[in-house]
Formats: sequence, structure tokens, C-alpha cells
Amino acid sequence: MILKSIHGRSTPDFSGMLRPAADASFSLLDNRPVLFSESAQKIYELNQMGAYIWCSLLDQKTTDGVCEDLTKFGLDRRVARQFVRQALRKWFELGLLEADWGLSGEHALTARVGKLTVNIRTSSERLTQLLIPLFIKSSRETTCASDMFEVLELDGQVHVLHNKVSVIRCAVNELVPTIKAYLTEQILLRSSPDVALHAACLVTGGKALLVSGRPGAGKTTLALHLMDKGFEFGGDDIVLITPDGRAEGVPFAPALKPGAWAMINKFHGDLAESIVHNRLDGKRVRYLKVSRRADGSFPVSWIVFIKRVPRVPATLIPLGQLETMSRVIDGSYAADGKLTDQAFNAIKRTLTEAQSFELTYSNAVQARDALVDLCNGQP
Repeated sequence: MILKSIHGRSTPDFSGMLRPAADASFSLLDNRPVLFSESAQKIYELNQMGAYIWCSLLDQKTTDGVCEDLTKFGLDRRVARQFVRQALRKWFELGLLEADWGLSGEHALTARVGKLTVNIRTSSERLTQLLIPLFIKSSRETTCASDMFEVLELDGQVHVLHNKVSVIRCAVNELVPTIKAYLTEQILLRSSPDVALHAACLVTGGKALLVSGRPGAGKTTLALHLMDKGFEFGGDDIVLITPDGRAEGVPFAPALKPGAWAMINKFHGDLAESIVHNRLDGKRVRYLKVSRRADGSFPVSWIVFIKRVPRVPATLIPLGQLETMSRVIDGSYAADGKLTDQAFNAIKRTLTEAQSFELTYSNAVQARDALVDLCNGQP
């Protein structure tokens, strides 16, 4: 198994970098070979060939040495190499093997998303350049962070390790959306005591406008139209509501699907230059650079739930606190699936100060104008 960089140069045999993970142990149960993974809390049964390969790794044998031994047992050399290759790949993906990639800080960045700071090291400058546009706040200077990601290409696919554990395997053009989805999951899991709400966050005059809606309702497109009118960007997907009721966006770069490219390109000409990425659901996206961003948390003055309806004028319908609370809870995420009393009170503090509306619309420009008028205090 050869480790290949994105530029096509090869490095030494990948298998030579592998070693049994520190929390993986080999045992015999009823004279049957098994591996126990402490981190996964699982037992994996091995056949005799797999047991021999594992024990050879414990003895620090090279891949060539293991394959040579297997040929002595009657296996064809090509079959032996294929068997070893498949075993190592599977164990690596299960976290039973770990590797010292030797990735230096030459191709690295530090990014801040929400309350999560991550260090990312890649095997090539091209991989680093693919990742940089995803983050609004990033630096090529690496700082101390509890979350380390290693990104490298292996056999035509990209592998991502999080704190030495394999968490992603995908094609190169799927890397950015996939790592965004993984980081979003990590943010949501660690959001407590904040409340994570699926919404875009825009800031004007030091006050936050939250725009919530179902997937495809047009949150990102509407957010970009508002930015064109001077609003600052907090995030287009996740907002954290702090215990005091303030809002802080999670600032990934806005992700645009093909249906919005022509419209947004009219006032963001650089969009056509951005790379097209493939999401795992098959949809294509581009990430847009943001010049006006909102850092920190802000009091929430407006909460708007958008609903796109064919052939209707943009209309704002006021909502009461009870209806708004129900919708916010429906659009919120809790790590254990339960809304705590603290989270409920945080949302209540937000609603005390905010006006809430449902916005039905078919034309994004009309919807933008309605929201601009709302935030400017116009009827």
C-alpha cells in the first residue's frame, strides 16, 4: 500500500507506518483469536490468517516480511499482498491501528469555529488550500488546540484522523463538505450549556437577526443578499444561544448550491472562481469568501422563520412567544436529545427581547427588502 500525495509523488510503504493502537489488545477466547478496542468498546474476532498478521505487527515485522511468511504457507505472493492490504485497511478504519504520518507543520492551519479551535495538518499544500476557504477565521500559524486533525491522501482517497483516530474516508472533491459536517457534529455535541439552533445569523447595528428555515428554504441565499446591504455575517447554518440569551454564529463560509450561483454571482463575481465540491448526498456546493463578519455574541432583536412559497409577495407575519418557543425548540439540538431547564430559560431570555415573525416569500430580493425594512424599524 503506497501513500500518495495529491501531487502524485509517493512516500514509503504506508503499512510500514502502522502499529497496533495503544488501546487495542489481542486475546484468545475459547481458543479463538479476538481483538478488543477500548475506545470503541467492541470485540472483533479474527480468522487464523488475520491473527497471524496481527501478531506479526506486534513483532514489528514489515509488510514484505509478513507476505513472505504467507507465501511459505502456500499463498500466491499477489494474493498474500492483497490479503495483508485489506486487513490493514480495515483495521486502520476501525481504529485498531494507528500511524505516525510524520506530517510537519509545513502544510497546516488553525481554525476557530464556534467555541472549537482545531489544528489541521495535511500531506500537501493543495489539500491545505482546499480547506482554507471553508473557515472564516483561520491562520497558517498553528496554536495549541485540543483537537488535532491529520488529512492525507491514500490510494486515491482522503483519510482524516481526529486525535489519531480515523474518522473520515472520502474522495478529494468530497473532503471539504465532509469535514464541515464532522466539525458541525463536534460543535453540536459540545454546545452545552449553549443552545444550538439551526439558523443563519446576521448582525446590524450590534443586534442579531436570526433566520431559520427548513433545508432548501433559502437561508444562505437570503443571508448573502442581506450582507450585500451591509449586514455582517455570523453564520449560515448554526447559531449558539448562550445562557444569557445572546447569539453567536458558527462561522463556516457560506455554502451555495447550483441554483443560487447565477443569482449570487451578480454581486459576488469571485464566486465563479471558487472550487466546486461534492457533498456525500450528491449535491454540489461552492464556498464564498466573506469580508464582513461578526465576531462574538450579540443580543437578538429579530427571529424570522422563512417559508418559500411560489408566486407570493414577501410577507412578514408576527408570531407570539409561545409559537416562537415551539419553533425554536423544534429547530434546536441537544447532545442528549433533551432540553434542559437552563436551555429553556436561555431561549426565554432571547424571546423577551426579540420580535418574531414568519416570512413567506418567493423572490429573494423582495424578502431581503422586507427584512432590511424590519431591522430599520420601518413598517
